[in-house]
Formats: sequence, structure tokens, C-alpha cells
Amino acid sequence: MEINNQKQCVPYNCLSNPKEIILGEERLETGNTVADISLGLINFLYSNFVPGGGFIVGLLELIWGFIGPSQWDIFLAQIEQLISQRIEEFARNQAISRLEGLSNLYKVYVRAFSDWEKDPTNPALREEMRIQFNDMNSALITAIPLFRVQNYEVALLSVYVQAANLHLSILRDVSVFGERWGYDTATINNRYSDLTSLIHVYTNHCVDTYNQGLRRLEGRFLSDWIVYNRFRRQLTISVLDIVAFFPNYDIRTYPIQTATQLTREVYLDLPFINENLSPAASYPTFSAAESAIIRSPHLVDFLNSFTIYTDSLARYAYWGGHLVNSFRTGTTTNLIRSPLYGREGNTERPVTITASPSVPIFRTLSYITGLDNSNPVAGIEGVEFQNTISRSIYRKSGPIDSFSELPPQDASVSPAIGYSHRLCHATFLERISGPRIAGTVFSWTHRSASPTNEISPSRITQIPWVKAHTLASGASVIKGPGFTGGDILTRNSMGELGTLRVTFTGRLPQSYYIRFRYASVANRSGTFRYSQPPSYGISFPKTMDAGEPLTSRSFAHTTLFTPITFSRAQEEFDLYIQSGVYIDRIEFIPVTATFEAEYDLERAQKAVNALFTSTNQLGLKTNVTDYHIDQVSNLVACLSDEFCLDEKRELSEKVKHAKRLSDERNLLQDPNFRGVNRQPDRGWRGSTDITIQGGDDVFKENYVTLPGTFDECYPTYLYQKIDESKLKAYTRYQLRGYIEDSQDLEIYLIRYNAKHETVNVPGTGSLWPLSAESPIGKCGEPNRCAPHLEWNPDLHCSCRDGEKCAHHSHHFSLDIDVGCTDLHDDLGVWVIFKIKTQDGHARLGNLEFLEEKPLVGEALARVKRAEKKWRDKRETLQLETTIVYKEAKESVDALFVNSQYDRLQADTNIAMIHAADKRVHRIREAYLPELSVIPGVNAAIFEELEGRIFTAFSLYDARNIIKNGDFNNGLLCWNVKGHVEVEEQNNHRSVLVIPEWEAEVSQEVRVCPGRGYILRVTAYKEGYGEGCVTIHEIEDNTDELKFSNCVEEAYPNNTVTCNDYTTNQDRCAGVHTSRNRGYDEAYGNNPSVPVDYAPVYKEEAYTEVRRDNSCESNRGYGNYTPLPAGYVTKELEYFPETDKVWIEIGETEGTFIVDSVELLLMEE
Repeated sequence: MEINNQKQCVPYNCLSNPKEIILGEERLETGNTVADISLGLINFLYSNFVPGGGFIVGLLELIWGFIGPSQWDIFLAQIEQLISQRIEEFARNQAISRLEGLSNLYKVYVRAFSDWEKDPTNPALREEMRIQFNDMNSALITAIPLFRVQNYEVALLSVYVQAANLHLSILRDVSVFGERWGYDTATINNRYSDLTSLIHVYTNHCVDTYNQGLRRLEGRFLSDWIVYNRFRRQLTISVLDIVAFFPNYDIRTYPIQTATQLTREVYLDLPFINENLSPAASYPTFSAAESAIIRSPHLVDFLNSFTIYTDSLARYAYWGGHLVNSFRTGTTTNLIRSPLYGREGNTERPVTITASPSVPIFRTLSYITGLDNSNPVAGIEGVEFQNTISRSIYRKSGPIDSFSELPPQDASVSPAIGYSHRLCHATFLERISGPRIAGTVFSWTHRSASPTNEISPSRITQIPWVKAHTLASGASVIKGPGFTGGDILTRNSMGELGTLRVTFTGRLPQSYYIRFRYASVANRSGTFRYSQPPSYGISFPKTMDAGEPLTSRSFAHTTLFTPITFSRAQEEFDLYIQSGVYIDRIEFIPVTATFEAEYDLERAQKAVNALFTSTNQLGLKTNVTDYHIDQVSNLVACLSDEFCLDEKRELSEKVKHAKRLSDERNLLQDPNFRGVNRQPDRGWRGSTDITIQGGDDVFKENYVTLPGTFDECYPTYLYQKIDESKLKAYTRYQLRGYIEDSQDLEIYLIRYNAKHETVNVPGTGSLWPLSAESPIGKCGEPNRCAPHLEWNPDLHCSCRDGEKCAHHSHHFSLDIDVGCTDLHDDLGVWVIFKIKTQDGHARLGNLEFLEEKPLVGEALARVKRAEKKWRDKRETLQLETTIVYKEAKESVDALFVNSQYDRLQADTNIAMIHAADKRVHRIREAYLPELSVIPGVNAAIFEELEGRIFTAFSLYDARNIIKNGDFNNGLLCWNVKGHVEVEEQNNHRSVLVIPEWEAEVSQEVRVCPGRGYILRVTAYKEGYGEGCVTIHEIEDNTDELKFSNCVEEAYPNNTVTCNDYTTNQDRCAGVHTSRNRGYDEAYGNNPSVPVDYAPVYKEEAYTEVRRDNSCESNRGYGNYTPLPAGYVTKELEYFPETDKVWIEIGETEGTFIVDSVELLLMEE
């Protein structure tokens, strides 16, 4: 079918729209010139990005020696046309003059460099090179701000990026050659600092200005979208693609040739639309065109084939719809079939156009149909597709050439070799009603994005992760920030990102360092995996705040600690990350002996310099931990003596200085655990089951191991007090350290209250992979230079106060605020580590307690309020303690006959001692409830009285000549006949139970003939009959105490009147001789005195929660509880005539329960 009215066809990059005719008679066709130069520069940066004469001369020949004023004017006119804004004549002339001046100056710079390169030791040429660099640098510093004149930033953007690229290139030159030109190290480092800083400055300006211009072009109508898309395409090529190479100028990060890939897509124009025939509202809207034509972010794909369907209208045949088959990077068998674009017309048989990884389509020649009185459809009537070996034609070829917008990158060779883009997809904009539109839009990718991810053995290879062949569930591709050369990946939860397949092109095996370019909203961890075990942990330290836009400064690099050796030609990789991490690309850095040494040295230098707040190493950064310093020390120790011995010694001295600074600011005594339990009043105190071990593959210095415990009342612990004299008033302090692994590890900081955290850190077992060399050095020491697995070395995770949580990090930190300091009170801060479970354990080291920051604002007000509450409670405690101590002391003193506390009163019995002990235990804050081995504020008076209680028990035991009379040791020392039991009742007392009348318990006791003794028995009778405790000698002289479930008169009259037990139980319990005070009185509670004292300061939330310790009462006899009602204590006097007596216990019926039997020598 022939097309009519061919004279009405216009160039593909033009619209018949008045908005486009903005320059009047001076209108220029600029697309080819700017695109040619930009794509040529991109090809040069891709293939020859190595500092030296070749790069410097190439930049001159491509740009600065080739482009004159007229060509610079074309750069400006291109954007002027797109944004409908002409630069004022003065600003335009000034910009072109500056560019011309830079060109002239750069020619002199290149000539000086060429002369110096031929004779690099010539002093005059070295000086000339310094002069030319200084002139060039100064000129660029002055000129570049003029290319961002207010209100013309967008129009000047394409020349701004050229000047920025030139500036970065000469700054890289001085970073590489500066020493040979005669610059000192400080100057070189300053210029390198300028380089790394300006990479971000120039990148952000280009991207921000591009986005500003793009937003300005947003509109409502289809004609608006066509200009919008053209701006996006042309400035992607002339600005953003060049910006994507800026990071490669960082010569210390990319010291060798680097292969970069551009994965973005650009879209050609819609077929020509004559808006004069119909109103704009009859066409699709701006948003409809954007939604239909521009694909959402996706993994990179490559064209396999088109299936094109032909439709017709009024005898005019046209491209009515199509299907696209494509494949992902590294996989050609798993085809991805697109949905149907347009309509599956059947005017003609479908046509299939094929492509392949090795034979891409690099050019299209389209024949468009225009909308006019003769042509009812705006679309494509035919297309010629050219690949690298042949061509395919859908219906007919046409004059609309894709090269007009995407010209070859190298015009010196045939287009099949020098092409710049490959066709990857086609979308479709359709409108059936009104003016018929069947708009096929071709999308293209840059040829640097290869169909296979090939890893060079001699270059640093950058592979964007968007070139994965599989996207994992939960992972997503998001629009790139504009400077990454394409889209990026992230996740909304922890999991895998997607599988990336690579091919190694060099001789195998080959070793590479693996590095990631990423951004992260918080300190995060990840795992790098591939087909060969093991996996490798990697950290993603925070680079930005949540909610911030992604900028150049948001992105950083993180590197696996050791290189990986690959022995297979193909490998598949996956990366496990947490939410809030954005992955741009993975980088493969080939390892050679020299390169590895240089790379290790550079990494060590960066790590050492990053420890300090300034270049003079006067202070450490606050966030530099003691553990991190040790790891940096290992990094330095592993440097090659052969390649960098002097640098190694210098760095070693700096790290030692950093370690000394770390020790100076650490308020903990003995942080290396050399003197645990050696000094009672200072340093670390620990339980006997903890162990101190020397350094291993995780810790460079000593670390402590806390095992589990079988009794939570006897925990495994380690503690230390920070003296008040070391603390500053109204300051926040931080406890931090490194945990290799832990389960149920409780960490406390105590001042006004207990700040508490329970930490579970999963261990990783050995750090050494099975395939790694031995981790043991020649003398048995850990070989910290051997390749090893890594886990999250730099991340931090914390839990809410008191909450048990699993840390993904091995670092921990707790803060505590200090109010007013008082050396008299010497409150200090207690640091406690504790395990109180059987399965608990912990290995930790590199502990630090250091000043964090002064308190201001809300934090200051909060700690003042908490301090006041604490002092108020302390005063209340002091008043209460005065009363309780007085009562307790009186009770204790009443047990003894004198103030020497060496003799008990004659009538002191066991109940009186227990009652006195109970009163002593009402003294609160004797020990810290968090760890009962730590003395509290009332420890001195408590231990004073408790010591006398122990003395009373000792004297009482010495006075009672019956062994095991309280049955706490079962039936030890007792003779048993029949069935009897010793039971522990609910009050934790052991009692003798005689359930049968034929059973008997007895004990032979030696006595002094002629002396008087008191037999005292506390017992309880159940049921009918009597319980009897008899004392006798071999020949008569027998006496007994009888117990029954009846009311009886006071001893010694044993006549009883039997009544129902339940009626008389209370009365039976209260009848005794004068020597035995009733238990109800002895153990009565004073309701006016509270049971426990609760400190009130709660860090962050100052609640008045009790700090009780259920184990505190286990000290001494604090858990001794009174007997239930029904027990009776009876006694009798006995005067033996021989040196032996027998104590016999039995009953006549029912059950007889005996609490204690005592035989006491009377005082003379």
C-alpha cells in the first residue's frame, strides 16, 4: 500500500505545534550534534577511563579541543527549545566565553602534561605542570558557578555537566600524579578531598536541575507529554549518563580501569500527530500517555522477538498491535511474554521480528502515517529493523531513522559496530474513538548493559543488581535516583533480593574482592550467598535518615572483609537484606599480589583515619568502639611487610594511639579482665564459675564467659561500680561492648533505678569456612589474616527497657543519665551482667563506659525530676530504717545476756531467734535486688545484726545437745522403728511425721550427771490418742511430754478435758509455759511498717515499680516462717543421774507431727 501526501511528512523529532517554534528564524536542528558528542563521550568514559595521557588527550579531542563557540551554542539551544526559554544574550555570551576560555586553558594543560610525561623527572616541567594544574583548577572553580545562574540552571545544564566532568578529571590527575609533579602529601590529600566532595556536589546539582526541568514540562495534553518525553530522553543522554560515571573518578575507590553499565531505558517519540485537525482534548491526556508508554521499574530485559499484527482503517493498513518476547540477563531460554499491546488485527498475516544476545537490533527506519484529511490513522505503516548481520522489514522501510535521536557512539566504524543502543521493547498508545491513534513507541537500552554479566579478570566490574534474572518475593525494583544509570532494588522486609548470574571471562581460579554500592536508613545487616558454601555476612551502616530523598551522599560502599576465589565459569549470587536498604550494584575487584597489597593498604588507611575526629589524631570519634579499634588493628597487622612495611609501621602507631585514647575515656576499671575479684572495693567482681579467656578469632583481647546456672537465686554474674568521683553532673553515659553470643544475658545500669535489658545474640559458630586455611598461627595463636566468615560487625540494635529481644547485632549499648553528683553519697553507677537460667550463657568483651553528652532540654528536666523523687524516697527510707533498726536491735539484744553477745539468755528459744531474724530482714535496701551480692545503703547495719543472729544460732546449737533436733537433715542421728517420714511443709519447715502407733523414733544423748536440763518439744497431734516424747535413763528416772487434740491446763498439770479439735484449735495453740512465747506474738507483723522499700527512679519512664528480689530472703534464715495454728510447745525439767539418756518419740493413735526436739543445759 502506498502512502499519499508524503510531502507532509516532517522530521521525527518535530511537532507541528506553535509551542516548539520558540527561536523564530534562528531555530536549530540540534539533536544529532549534542547526542553525537554525548554518546561519544560516554563511549570514551566506558572504554578508556584510566588516568594518564590517553585520557587527557582523548577528552581534549572529543570535547574541549573539538567544540567551538557554535557547538556550545547548540548545546544551549537544545534545552532552550525543549523548555521554551531562551537564555538572555548576556548570560549566553558569558557562558560561551567561559567555555571557550576553559577550552584554551585545557589545551595548554594537555600540552604541559604531554611534555612532562616524556621527561617526568625534569624539575622545570614538573613546576610547569603544577602551574597549569593550579590555573586550570582555579578557572574551573570560578567558571562552574556561572553555569548555574539563577533562573537558567536548566538551560545551562548540558554545559554545566561538561565543565563538572572536566574538573573531576583534573582533580583525579593530581590525586594520581601530584607527588611526581612535586606536591606534598597534604596538598594531594586536600585535592582528593575536593574530588570526593565535588562528585556529590556536581551529581546532586545535575539531578536536581534535571528533575526541576522535567517537572516544569508536566502538563495536561498529549503534546505536553511529547515534549516531556523528549526532554527526558535527550537530557538522560547528555547529562544523567555522564553523571553516572562521576563516582569512577574516585581514584582510591577505583584505582584501575572500571566497567560501568547503563541500564536505563529511553523512549523515542510517538508517531507524528497533527493537532491542527482536532482539538487537544480529543487526544489521550498527558497522564494516559505516560501510563501506557513508560514501563514501570523492572529487571533489565533484552529483546528476543516481536510479533506484529496489522490492522486497517479506510483501506489504510498500519501496525495495529504486537507481542514482545524477551529474556533476562544471563538466561535466554526462559522467555518473558508481554501482554498484547494494541489489537490483534488480521488485515495481514502476523510478522515476527527476531533478535538475540549476539545479534541485537540497533536501528529502526520507520514509515509513519500522519493524521490529515487523507490519512485517518496516526501510527506506523512499516519499519525496517537492522541488526548487526542483516535486516528485517515489516511491510516497508521509512525515512524516520532512530539514529536521529540515538546516533552511533563511534562514527569511525560501520554502524553495525559503532552503534550506541539496542532495541529492547516497544509499547503502544491507542485511541479508537475520535482521531485514530496506533502509536508504537520503541524503547532502547545502552549497549554497555550487556546480555550477560561478564566479569573481567583485569577491570573492576560493576554489575547493577537490576540485571538479576529473578526478583525474589518481597523485593521490588524502584525508580533510580537519576545518577545510578538505572533503577535500583530494595525490600520491605528481611529476605532475599533476587538471583544474579555472572560469567567469569578470565583464567580460573580467580580471586575478587566483593563490594556493594548501597544506601541505608539505619544500621543494617545482610548475607551474601552463592553456589559454593559458605555464605558471607555483610554490614550496611546507616547512610541516610528514613524519609529523606536518595542523593549522591546517600550512597556508600561496603566490602566483604576477605576476597573470594571463584573456580567456575558461571556463578549465581543472592543477597539477603533487611528493609530500608537500597542496592545499586555489586562490584568485582580483581585481586593480584600487588593490587591486593595496595587495596589492603588503602582500606587500612581509610579505616585508621576514620577512627579520629581530625587529621591530627587528637581525639576519637564518639561512635568508634573499642572493638572496632581492635578490628582495625587486625587490618593493619595483616598488611604485607613486603609491599608496605613503612606504611604498616606508621598505621600501627596510629592504631596504638587510638587504643590508648579509648582506654583513657573508658571509665571502667580493668576493662581487659586481668584482675577479677583481686580487689574487694574496685574493679570487677564475679561469680566463681565465670571464666576469663585470651583473644580468639572474634576478640583480640581477653573476654569473659558467663555460663548458665541451675538456681536463679545463685546467678552467674559480673559487676563493677563506677565511682561517683569519675562522673560529671547532668551528663549521659553509655555502656557498650561486643557480644559474641548470648542467651538470657541480663544487663543492668543502676543509679536512681535499674536500666535493664535482656539480650539474646545468636552466635555463628566458627568464623572459619571449611575451605579456608587453618585459623591457627604457627605459635597456636588465632590467624586473624586468614579468610573468614563475617557477621554484621558494625550494627547496633537495642530493645526497649526491660524487654527481652534477639539482637541482630553483636554490639550492645545502654544509656544512663546522671544528675547532680555527691561524693558523700557516692551513689555511682553499678554495671551488672547476669545469667539466671540453666540455658543461659554469654561471651562478651571490649566493654566500655564512657561519657556520651551533656543533658539538655527534656532529658535534663527528666533526670532532675527523677533525682528529686529518689531523694524524697531516700529520706523516707532513712526515717523508716531508724525505726526498724531500733526494733530489730532490741529484739536481737534480748537474745543475749550482755553486750558482748557471747551468751544467750536462759529462756531464749528457737522461736525467739527466728522472730528476731524476721525483724532484721525488715531492714530494706540491705542488698541490691538486681544482684543480692552487692551491698545496698543499709548493708552495714543489716550485716551487723545478721551477724549477731548467726551468733545466736551458733550458741543455741551448741546448747542443744540433741543432734538434728529440727529434722532439717531428715532422720540423720535418729533410730527408727516402723514407718515414719520427714516432710517439708508449705512453710518450708521439715517435720517428723509418725502416722502409726507401732512406730518409734529415738536418740541416745550424752549428758552430765547431776546437772539440770530442759526438754522442749514443739509438736502437733492429729486425731485421737496421744503423742509422747519420753526422756529416760537405763534404770527408771523417766519423764514425758504428752500431746493430744484436746484443751489442757497449763503445764505441769497434764489433766485434759477432751473436746472437738476444730472448736478448740485456737485455744490449744496459745497455752504454754512462761519460757515459751507464743508464735503469733513472735512472728506478728507491724502493719504500720511496709514490707519492702521500692526505689522510684525509672530511666525514661519514672515509675514506682518495686525492685523486689525473691532470692534476698534466702540469705540466712529470712525464709523461716511461723508454724500453722495447732502446734504446741511444751517443756519439762530433767536431772539425769547417769551420763546417758534416751529421747523416744511415739504415739498411741492417729498421727503425731513433731517440729523440733530440744534438750538444753540449764545455767549454773
